[in-house]
Amino acid sequence: MRLLQVSLRSLLLYSLVLVLISIPVSLFSIREILNEEVDESLSLNADQFLKHIKSFEYLDDLETDLKVLDQLSYNIHIKPTHENIVGNYQTVVLFDSTEHEQRPFRQLSSSVDIKGNLYLLTVRMSTVDNDDLVLAIGSVQAALIVLLATGLLLLNRSLSRKLWKPFYKTLNQLKAYELDKNESIKTEKTSIIEFDDLNKTISHLTDRNRKVFLQQKEFIENASHELQTPLAIFQSKLDILMQSPVLAEVEATTIMELESTAKRMARLNKNLLLLSKIDNEQFTDTEEIELSSLANDLLSDLRPLAQMESISIVTALQPLLIIANKTLIELLLTNLFHNAIRHTTLDGNVFVQLQEGTLKITNSGGPLKMETDKMFERFSKESLSENSTGLGLAIVKKICDTCAYQLKYSFFNESHTFSVSF
Repeated sequence: MRLLQVSLRSLLLYSLVLVLISIPVSLFSIREILNEEVDESLSLNADQFLKHIKSFEYLDDLETDLKVLDQLSYNIHIKPTHENIVGNYQTVVLFDSTEHEQRPFRQLSSSVDIKGNLYLLTVRMSTVDNDDLVLAIGSVQAALIVLLATGLLLLNRSLSRKLWKPFYKTLNQLKAYELDKNESIKTEKTSIIEFDDLNKTISHLTDRNRKVFLQQKEFIENASHELQTPLAIFQSKLDILMQSPVLAEVEATTIMELESTAKRMARLNKNLLLLSKIDNEQFTDTEEIELSSLANDLLSDLRPLAQMESISIVTALQPLLIIANKTLIELLLTNLFHNAIRHTTLDGNVFVQLQEGTLKITNSGGPLKMETDKMFERFSKESLSENSTGLGLAIVKKICDTCAYQLKYSFFNESHTFSVSF
């Protein structure tokens, strides 16, 4: 079936508005109908009273009898008048002596001719019962509206959940979808044509993007593998040339530059291959790792490098036992430590802290020139050094995403801080 042009919520709103408008209209109509019934009763009572009076017109003291009747009667009053009034119906509020309170009455006022004299005949009838009836009907209608509104709201909620369930299921799958994972979006056949078209389009789009992604990943992996052998041969040939005793100084310098370039290409190729392996989830073996001990061991190897730049490394490491792949954790820590040392100013310091499940690496240095959001992208680098491949922080980010660690960066008071929450 196709979705309605007007949503269920709008339909519910229109229905409630119509019902709310119908309440005063229906109450007004009921009151008018009741007034018509009362008016008919008043007219009938007036006719019967006049017929009764006509039968006593032969009495000589009829006027005195009418005065007495006016005083004794509760709902019928008659008194002399000079005005000619014909069938005047109206609603009045008068004091009820029996109930001792103001009460509404419906009355008929009409002038009548008795023995050639003009009298004003007034017939009244209490409408309290009618008002109570209208109030009761209004209360019932109000209760019905509450029940109707509640029922419509529950029905709308139930239908909306049922109607939009396929949409939100697909939406949640899209939110959780990751291109580098092996899972694909699984859509179900629905009774709604629009949702089926949407699901087909989404499945086609995600499958196409995943296919392109896998092709690119496969290309990078194959290229990295294929480049390893030529790079190794190139490196070995350069080593042989450097050992030649007949090299001139210019030639030796050129060979050293070529060797430096070859080493950089080898590191770049190694990092690309590493990223490809992480994407392919090849680091699945896990073990217990004492993080503080591992960090101390890695920092011990890096202290000579830091001392060459007069950089001091200070640590405050609390014991922390985690379960993870040791190779990935070593890569994570090594890249973060190397990054901190590489970007620390001369005679600066690096502070490594492990506390409450969070590792913080802080190094002194000036503000970044690049945007913070691009820091973890591949081939984005702040340093102009030829030794930097621009993949270190990208590897860190990839490892954190793979292991579900939280990675944050901040800059405050001339200090850069990277934090990883395990």
